[in-house]
Amino acid sequence: MPRSALFQGLAACLLALASGAHAQSPAAADFTPLDRELRAFKQDTALPTGTAVILLKDGKVAFEGYYGNADLARQRPVDPQTLFYIASATKPMFALDVLLAAHESRMPADPSLQAMFPGLVFPDLDANRIHLRDLLVHTSGIANPGLGWATAFSGVHDAGSLRALVAQSRPDPDAPFGRFDYSNLGYNIASAWMDRADGRPWQDSMHARVFAPLGMRHTTARASEAEARGWTVALPYSARTAAPSTPLYLRKTDATMHAAGGVLSTAPDLARFLLAQLAAARGAPAGLPTEVLRASQVRQATTEDRYLDFARDGYAWGWYTGSYKGQSMRHHFGSFAGFHAHLSFMPEAGLGLVVLNNEDVLSARLTAAIADAAYGLALGEADAPTAIAGRFASLRQDAGRLREAVDQQRAKLAARAWRLGLPRAAYAGRYRHPLLGTLEVRLRDDASLAIDWGVLHAVASAFDEAERMRVEFVPGSGQVVAFEVAADRPTALTFDGLRFTRVD
Repeated sequence: MPRSALFQGLAACLLALASGAHAQSPAAADFTPLDRELRAFKQDTALPTGTAVILLKDGKVAFEGYYGNADLARQRPVDPQTLFYIASATKPMFALDVLLAAHESRMPADPSLQAMFPGLVFPDLDANRIHLRDLLVHTSGIANPGLGWATAFSGVHDAGSLRALVAQSRPDPDAPFGRFDYSNLGYNIASAWMDRADGRPWQDSMHARVFAPLGMRHTTARASEAEARGWTVALPYSARTAAPSTPLYLRKTDATMHAAGGVLSTAPDLARFLLAQLAAARGAPAGLPTEVLRASQVRQATTEDRYLDFARDGYAWGWYTGSYKGQSMRHHFGSFAGFHAHLSFMPEAGLGLVVLNNEDVLSARLTAAIADAAYGLALGEADAPTAIAGRFASLRQDAGRLREAVDQQRAKLAARAWRLGLPRAAYAGRYRHPLLGTLEVRLRDDASLAIDWGVLHAVASAFDEAERMRVEFVPGSGQVVAFEVAADRPTALTFDGLRFTRVD
């Protein structure tokens, strides 16, 4: 196809996305079976949270649909202007921004960790061996739980504490240097460096080099911007909580929007991002340097893994690589309390898919069913309509069993006996970590213990070991807090290897 025709196709797709209207390609694929099943699923479930779907085919919107609600209490439906938190689906955007910065010669292409932080001492690491590439393709071989908690969860950090936390990186005993081991850590370290190397916060850099050139006008790496602009952000829900129709307490703030998971966006804007990837894969104008986009899709690390239906044989710059339905695929998903996001594309087939949800348990399997249906129909699988009906029927059964399993698990947790050796009031107090701030344990009026740490809050439950209790800082995900007691007084607490010393 001539370059002019490809450019016209790109322009036509951008126009269709800008309209936000439901669209379907006049080509052969009929997506009615998917639309019908999605509408029925939202009606049948007792948790009609939101789902946004866009399928791209050959530079055009082949299917676009919006289902359920961004806000259950207000029955505010999802629409093309609804923003979702996309969690780790941020990674291909940040990695691309780093490659673009190097392409512009604004930063070194692949500095060592020591060169990135020349003033830091890494007592446990050979920081000259680890490079930026290792950080972004998950082969660095390092661990640092404190940095992860600060950037993604508590929000208790500043530029100085982040640098000090970076220096606490240590070898990961379960994943040595060179072995692929997925985590947020490398991206968190890279962004702490990039803020200084690029002379501006990574959020501004990504907006200038990725969002703005691609016309992603309803995408931001700052929660405060979405609020200031009055954009509708889908509320987070979870089918695994005691009250699944109540929004989760944990919301993203600027301090917890991080480079490994820090973007709010709409389905049409994310489709623009995929459209650029697909265009570049075919050597067409993409709104960004084609050679950089193509390079970002090249596998850098190998793995043998699988997530639901999706085989993974490696990792590129922010993209998993693998095969799906006999086609080469690049994909990245994002999961956080109350959200599940899916970005994928098939370079040779010219297909791309965006699926966004504001629920975090059922939505993982729902999204897999949507991908199976959307790609199956687009690829012309003869049995696709029958397979779609069967898969959604199975999903409805799973939804019913999930509620029962959640109730059984919560009953099991509630039945545990407390094994704290002192009256609960003795554990109340303030506990401090030199780099992670202060964690406060409070005795509530109902005699339960609560913990506050930055934006995190949890009410503790019993745990079946002495001087320990269980908390859910992240709804649906439990952590064990262990107290150290001396002379009938708690003197410190530890969780996830992080020790906080009592200060009052």
